[in-house]
Amino acid sequence: RLGGSSAAVYSVLHEATMDPPDLNAIDASQKVWVGDLPLEATSDDLEAHFRQLGEPIAVAVLPKGRGCVAYATAEEAETAIAAYNGSEIGGALIKTDVWTQKPAKGDGGKGKGKSKSGKQPGGKGKAGGKSYGKGPGQDPGQMWGGMMGGKGWFAPQAMYPGFAMNPGFTAQAAQKWSASPAATSSADIHWLTITEASPLVQQGLPLEGPAAVYEKGVDVFSSSTHILSDIVGDISTEVTITHDADWEQFPDIGEAIKAATGEEHCFAVATCPGMSTWAIGVANGWKGRESAARVALALALAAQNPQIMATLASTYPEFGALCRSQGFGGGAGGAQANGKSKAVKQAAFAPAAAEADVPPVHFLSVAGDSKLVLAGLPADAPAIAHTKQLKEFFSNAHNILSELVEDVSAAVTFEDDPEWNVMPEVGAALKEAGAEDNCYCIAACEAHACWGVGLASGWKARESAAKLALAMAVAQNTGRLEELAQTYPEFGAVLASAGLIEQPQKRRRKGGW
Repeated sequence: RLGGSSAAVYSVLHEATMDPPDLNAIDASQKVWVGDLPLEATSDDLEAHFRQLGEPIAVAVLPKGRGCVAYATAEEAETAIAAYNGSEIGGALIKTDVWTQKPAKGDGGKGKGKSKSGKQPGGKGKAGGKSYGKGPGQDPGQMWGGMMGGKGWFAPQAMYPGFAMNPGFTAQAAQKWSASPAATSSADIHWLTITEASPLVQQGLPLEGPAAVYEKGVDVFSSSTHILSDIVGDISTEVTITHDADWEQFPDIGEAIKAATGEEHCFAVATCPGMSTWAIGVANGWKGRESAARVALALALAAQNPQIMATLASTYPEFGALCRSQGFGGGAGGAQANGKSKAVKQAAFAPAAAEADVPPVHFLSVAGDSKLVLAGLPADAPAIAHTKQLKEFFSNAHNILSELVEDVSAAVTFEDDPEWNVMPEVGAALKEAGAEDNCYCIAACEAHACWGVGLASGWKARESAAKLALAMAVAQNTGRLEELAQTYPEFGAVLASAGLIEQPQKRRRKGGW
């Protein structure tokens, strides 16, 4: 640790004796800016987190809770930005952004969006207003990263010799995200089968369930509470965790764990009676047992619903890595909870099917004093996030909206609010709904008394997503959800994922639902 609480902390990824890399050789498009890191985070922590979907070529922890992760290609960096924004490291929810849009060291704070001049990164200020480019008295040469493809990079190797490249790396050898193997830091899972005489079965629970072995440093355990609460809601009322370190209450579980691992272990049993599911957490300490039990229970519950699994895998990449390691592919039939099916390892988790991976939809609610409500619009509306990986879902957004509104250009108004300063109440509603921290555009149709929100870093993508969100609201109000789902299958998949229609079943003949 270099002197002072705000000093940078570095861990060399492979060999400390390597010559420091020429960071100017890494294009800005290949770098990911990371913010809101816990102060105790090291580059080892950062690497372990970001390598779940691919192999970084360089990782560094910078001062004031910031970091940099570099990849072989711009496509990998883009995927990491989308996948890891809002994920968790050491109990802290991190932010990710393109390297050329990270905030300057001025007074404003962290944020997204263009500056008022359109040249420097800025956005929402966490304290003391907004930051637009260079802060007061700041030397432009000392900004974190450079504009225009990294030309403004300062030389951190002069200050932080621990920033190291992965030796032997070549861009040609880099694998695509879709072909990345499961993360080496994924949790160890065993699928157990108990007998009819087990106390769990006597409670009406099934014969089979997963057991997760706790391991310090595996990211999925630090996210266990968030993952499980996204499935069951209030964990304190829906889930019961019983510690049985001495095998007194569930000796059959202890024996099953011993048979699966070859050793005797302390464990805790997590049950969710409302969903007839149980799971086991294995660890010496009670905190580790509870974390592992929550992860195992989340896995057991998600295995019963491929849509939920795909959503969680997108929100929590570490959970997606765990799903991959267990052979889940997001098939329409779900995963059966038995040892054989779980033993099959797949090369990649495949949530790209329409019924498994769709753009996330969030339902917002603003207060009565919102500008939208005062304009006569309802307090509730959908929000949809645009991603390049799922761009096919947005290709017909204008056509869908045109089916509902006679003249989009005349009947629909768009309010682009990338810096959250026109309608900050919408930004607050997005946060409350758990949506990603991103720029947004509001599309409103006074004739139908509906509005919707589109999220994306670029204005064109925001507008496209806003059209799709507005179409969803109007279609629901006019009773045309099923009709449009038949005409536009991708739209139907989005509606189904949001729970507005039943999951469509494909007909035997080509072209239908």
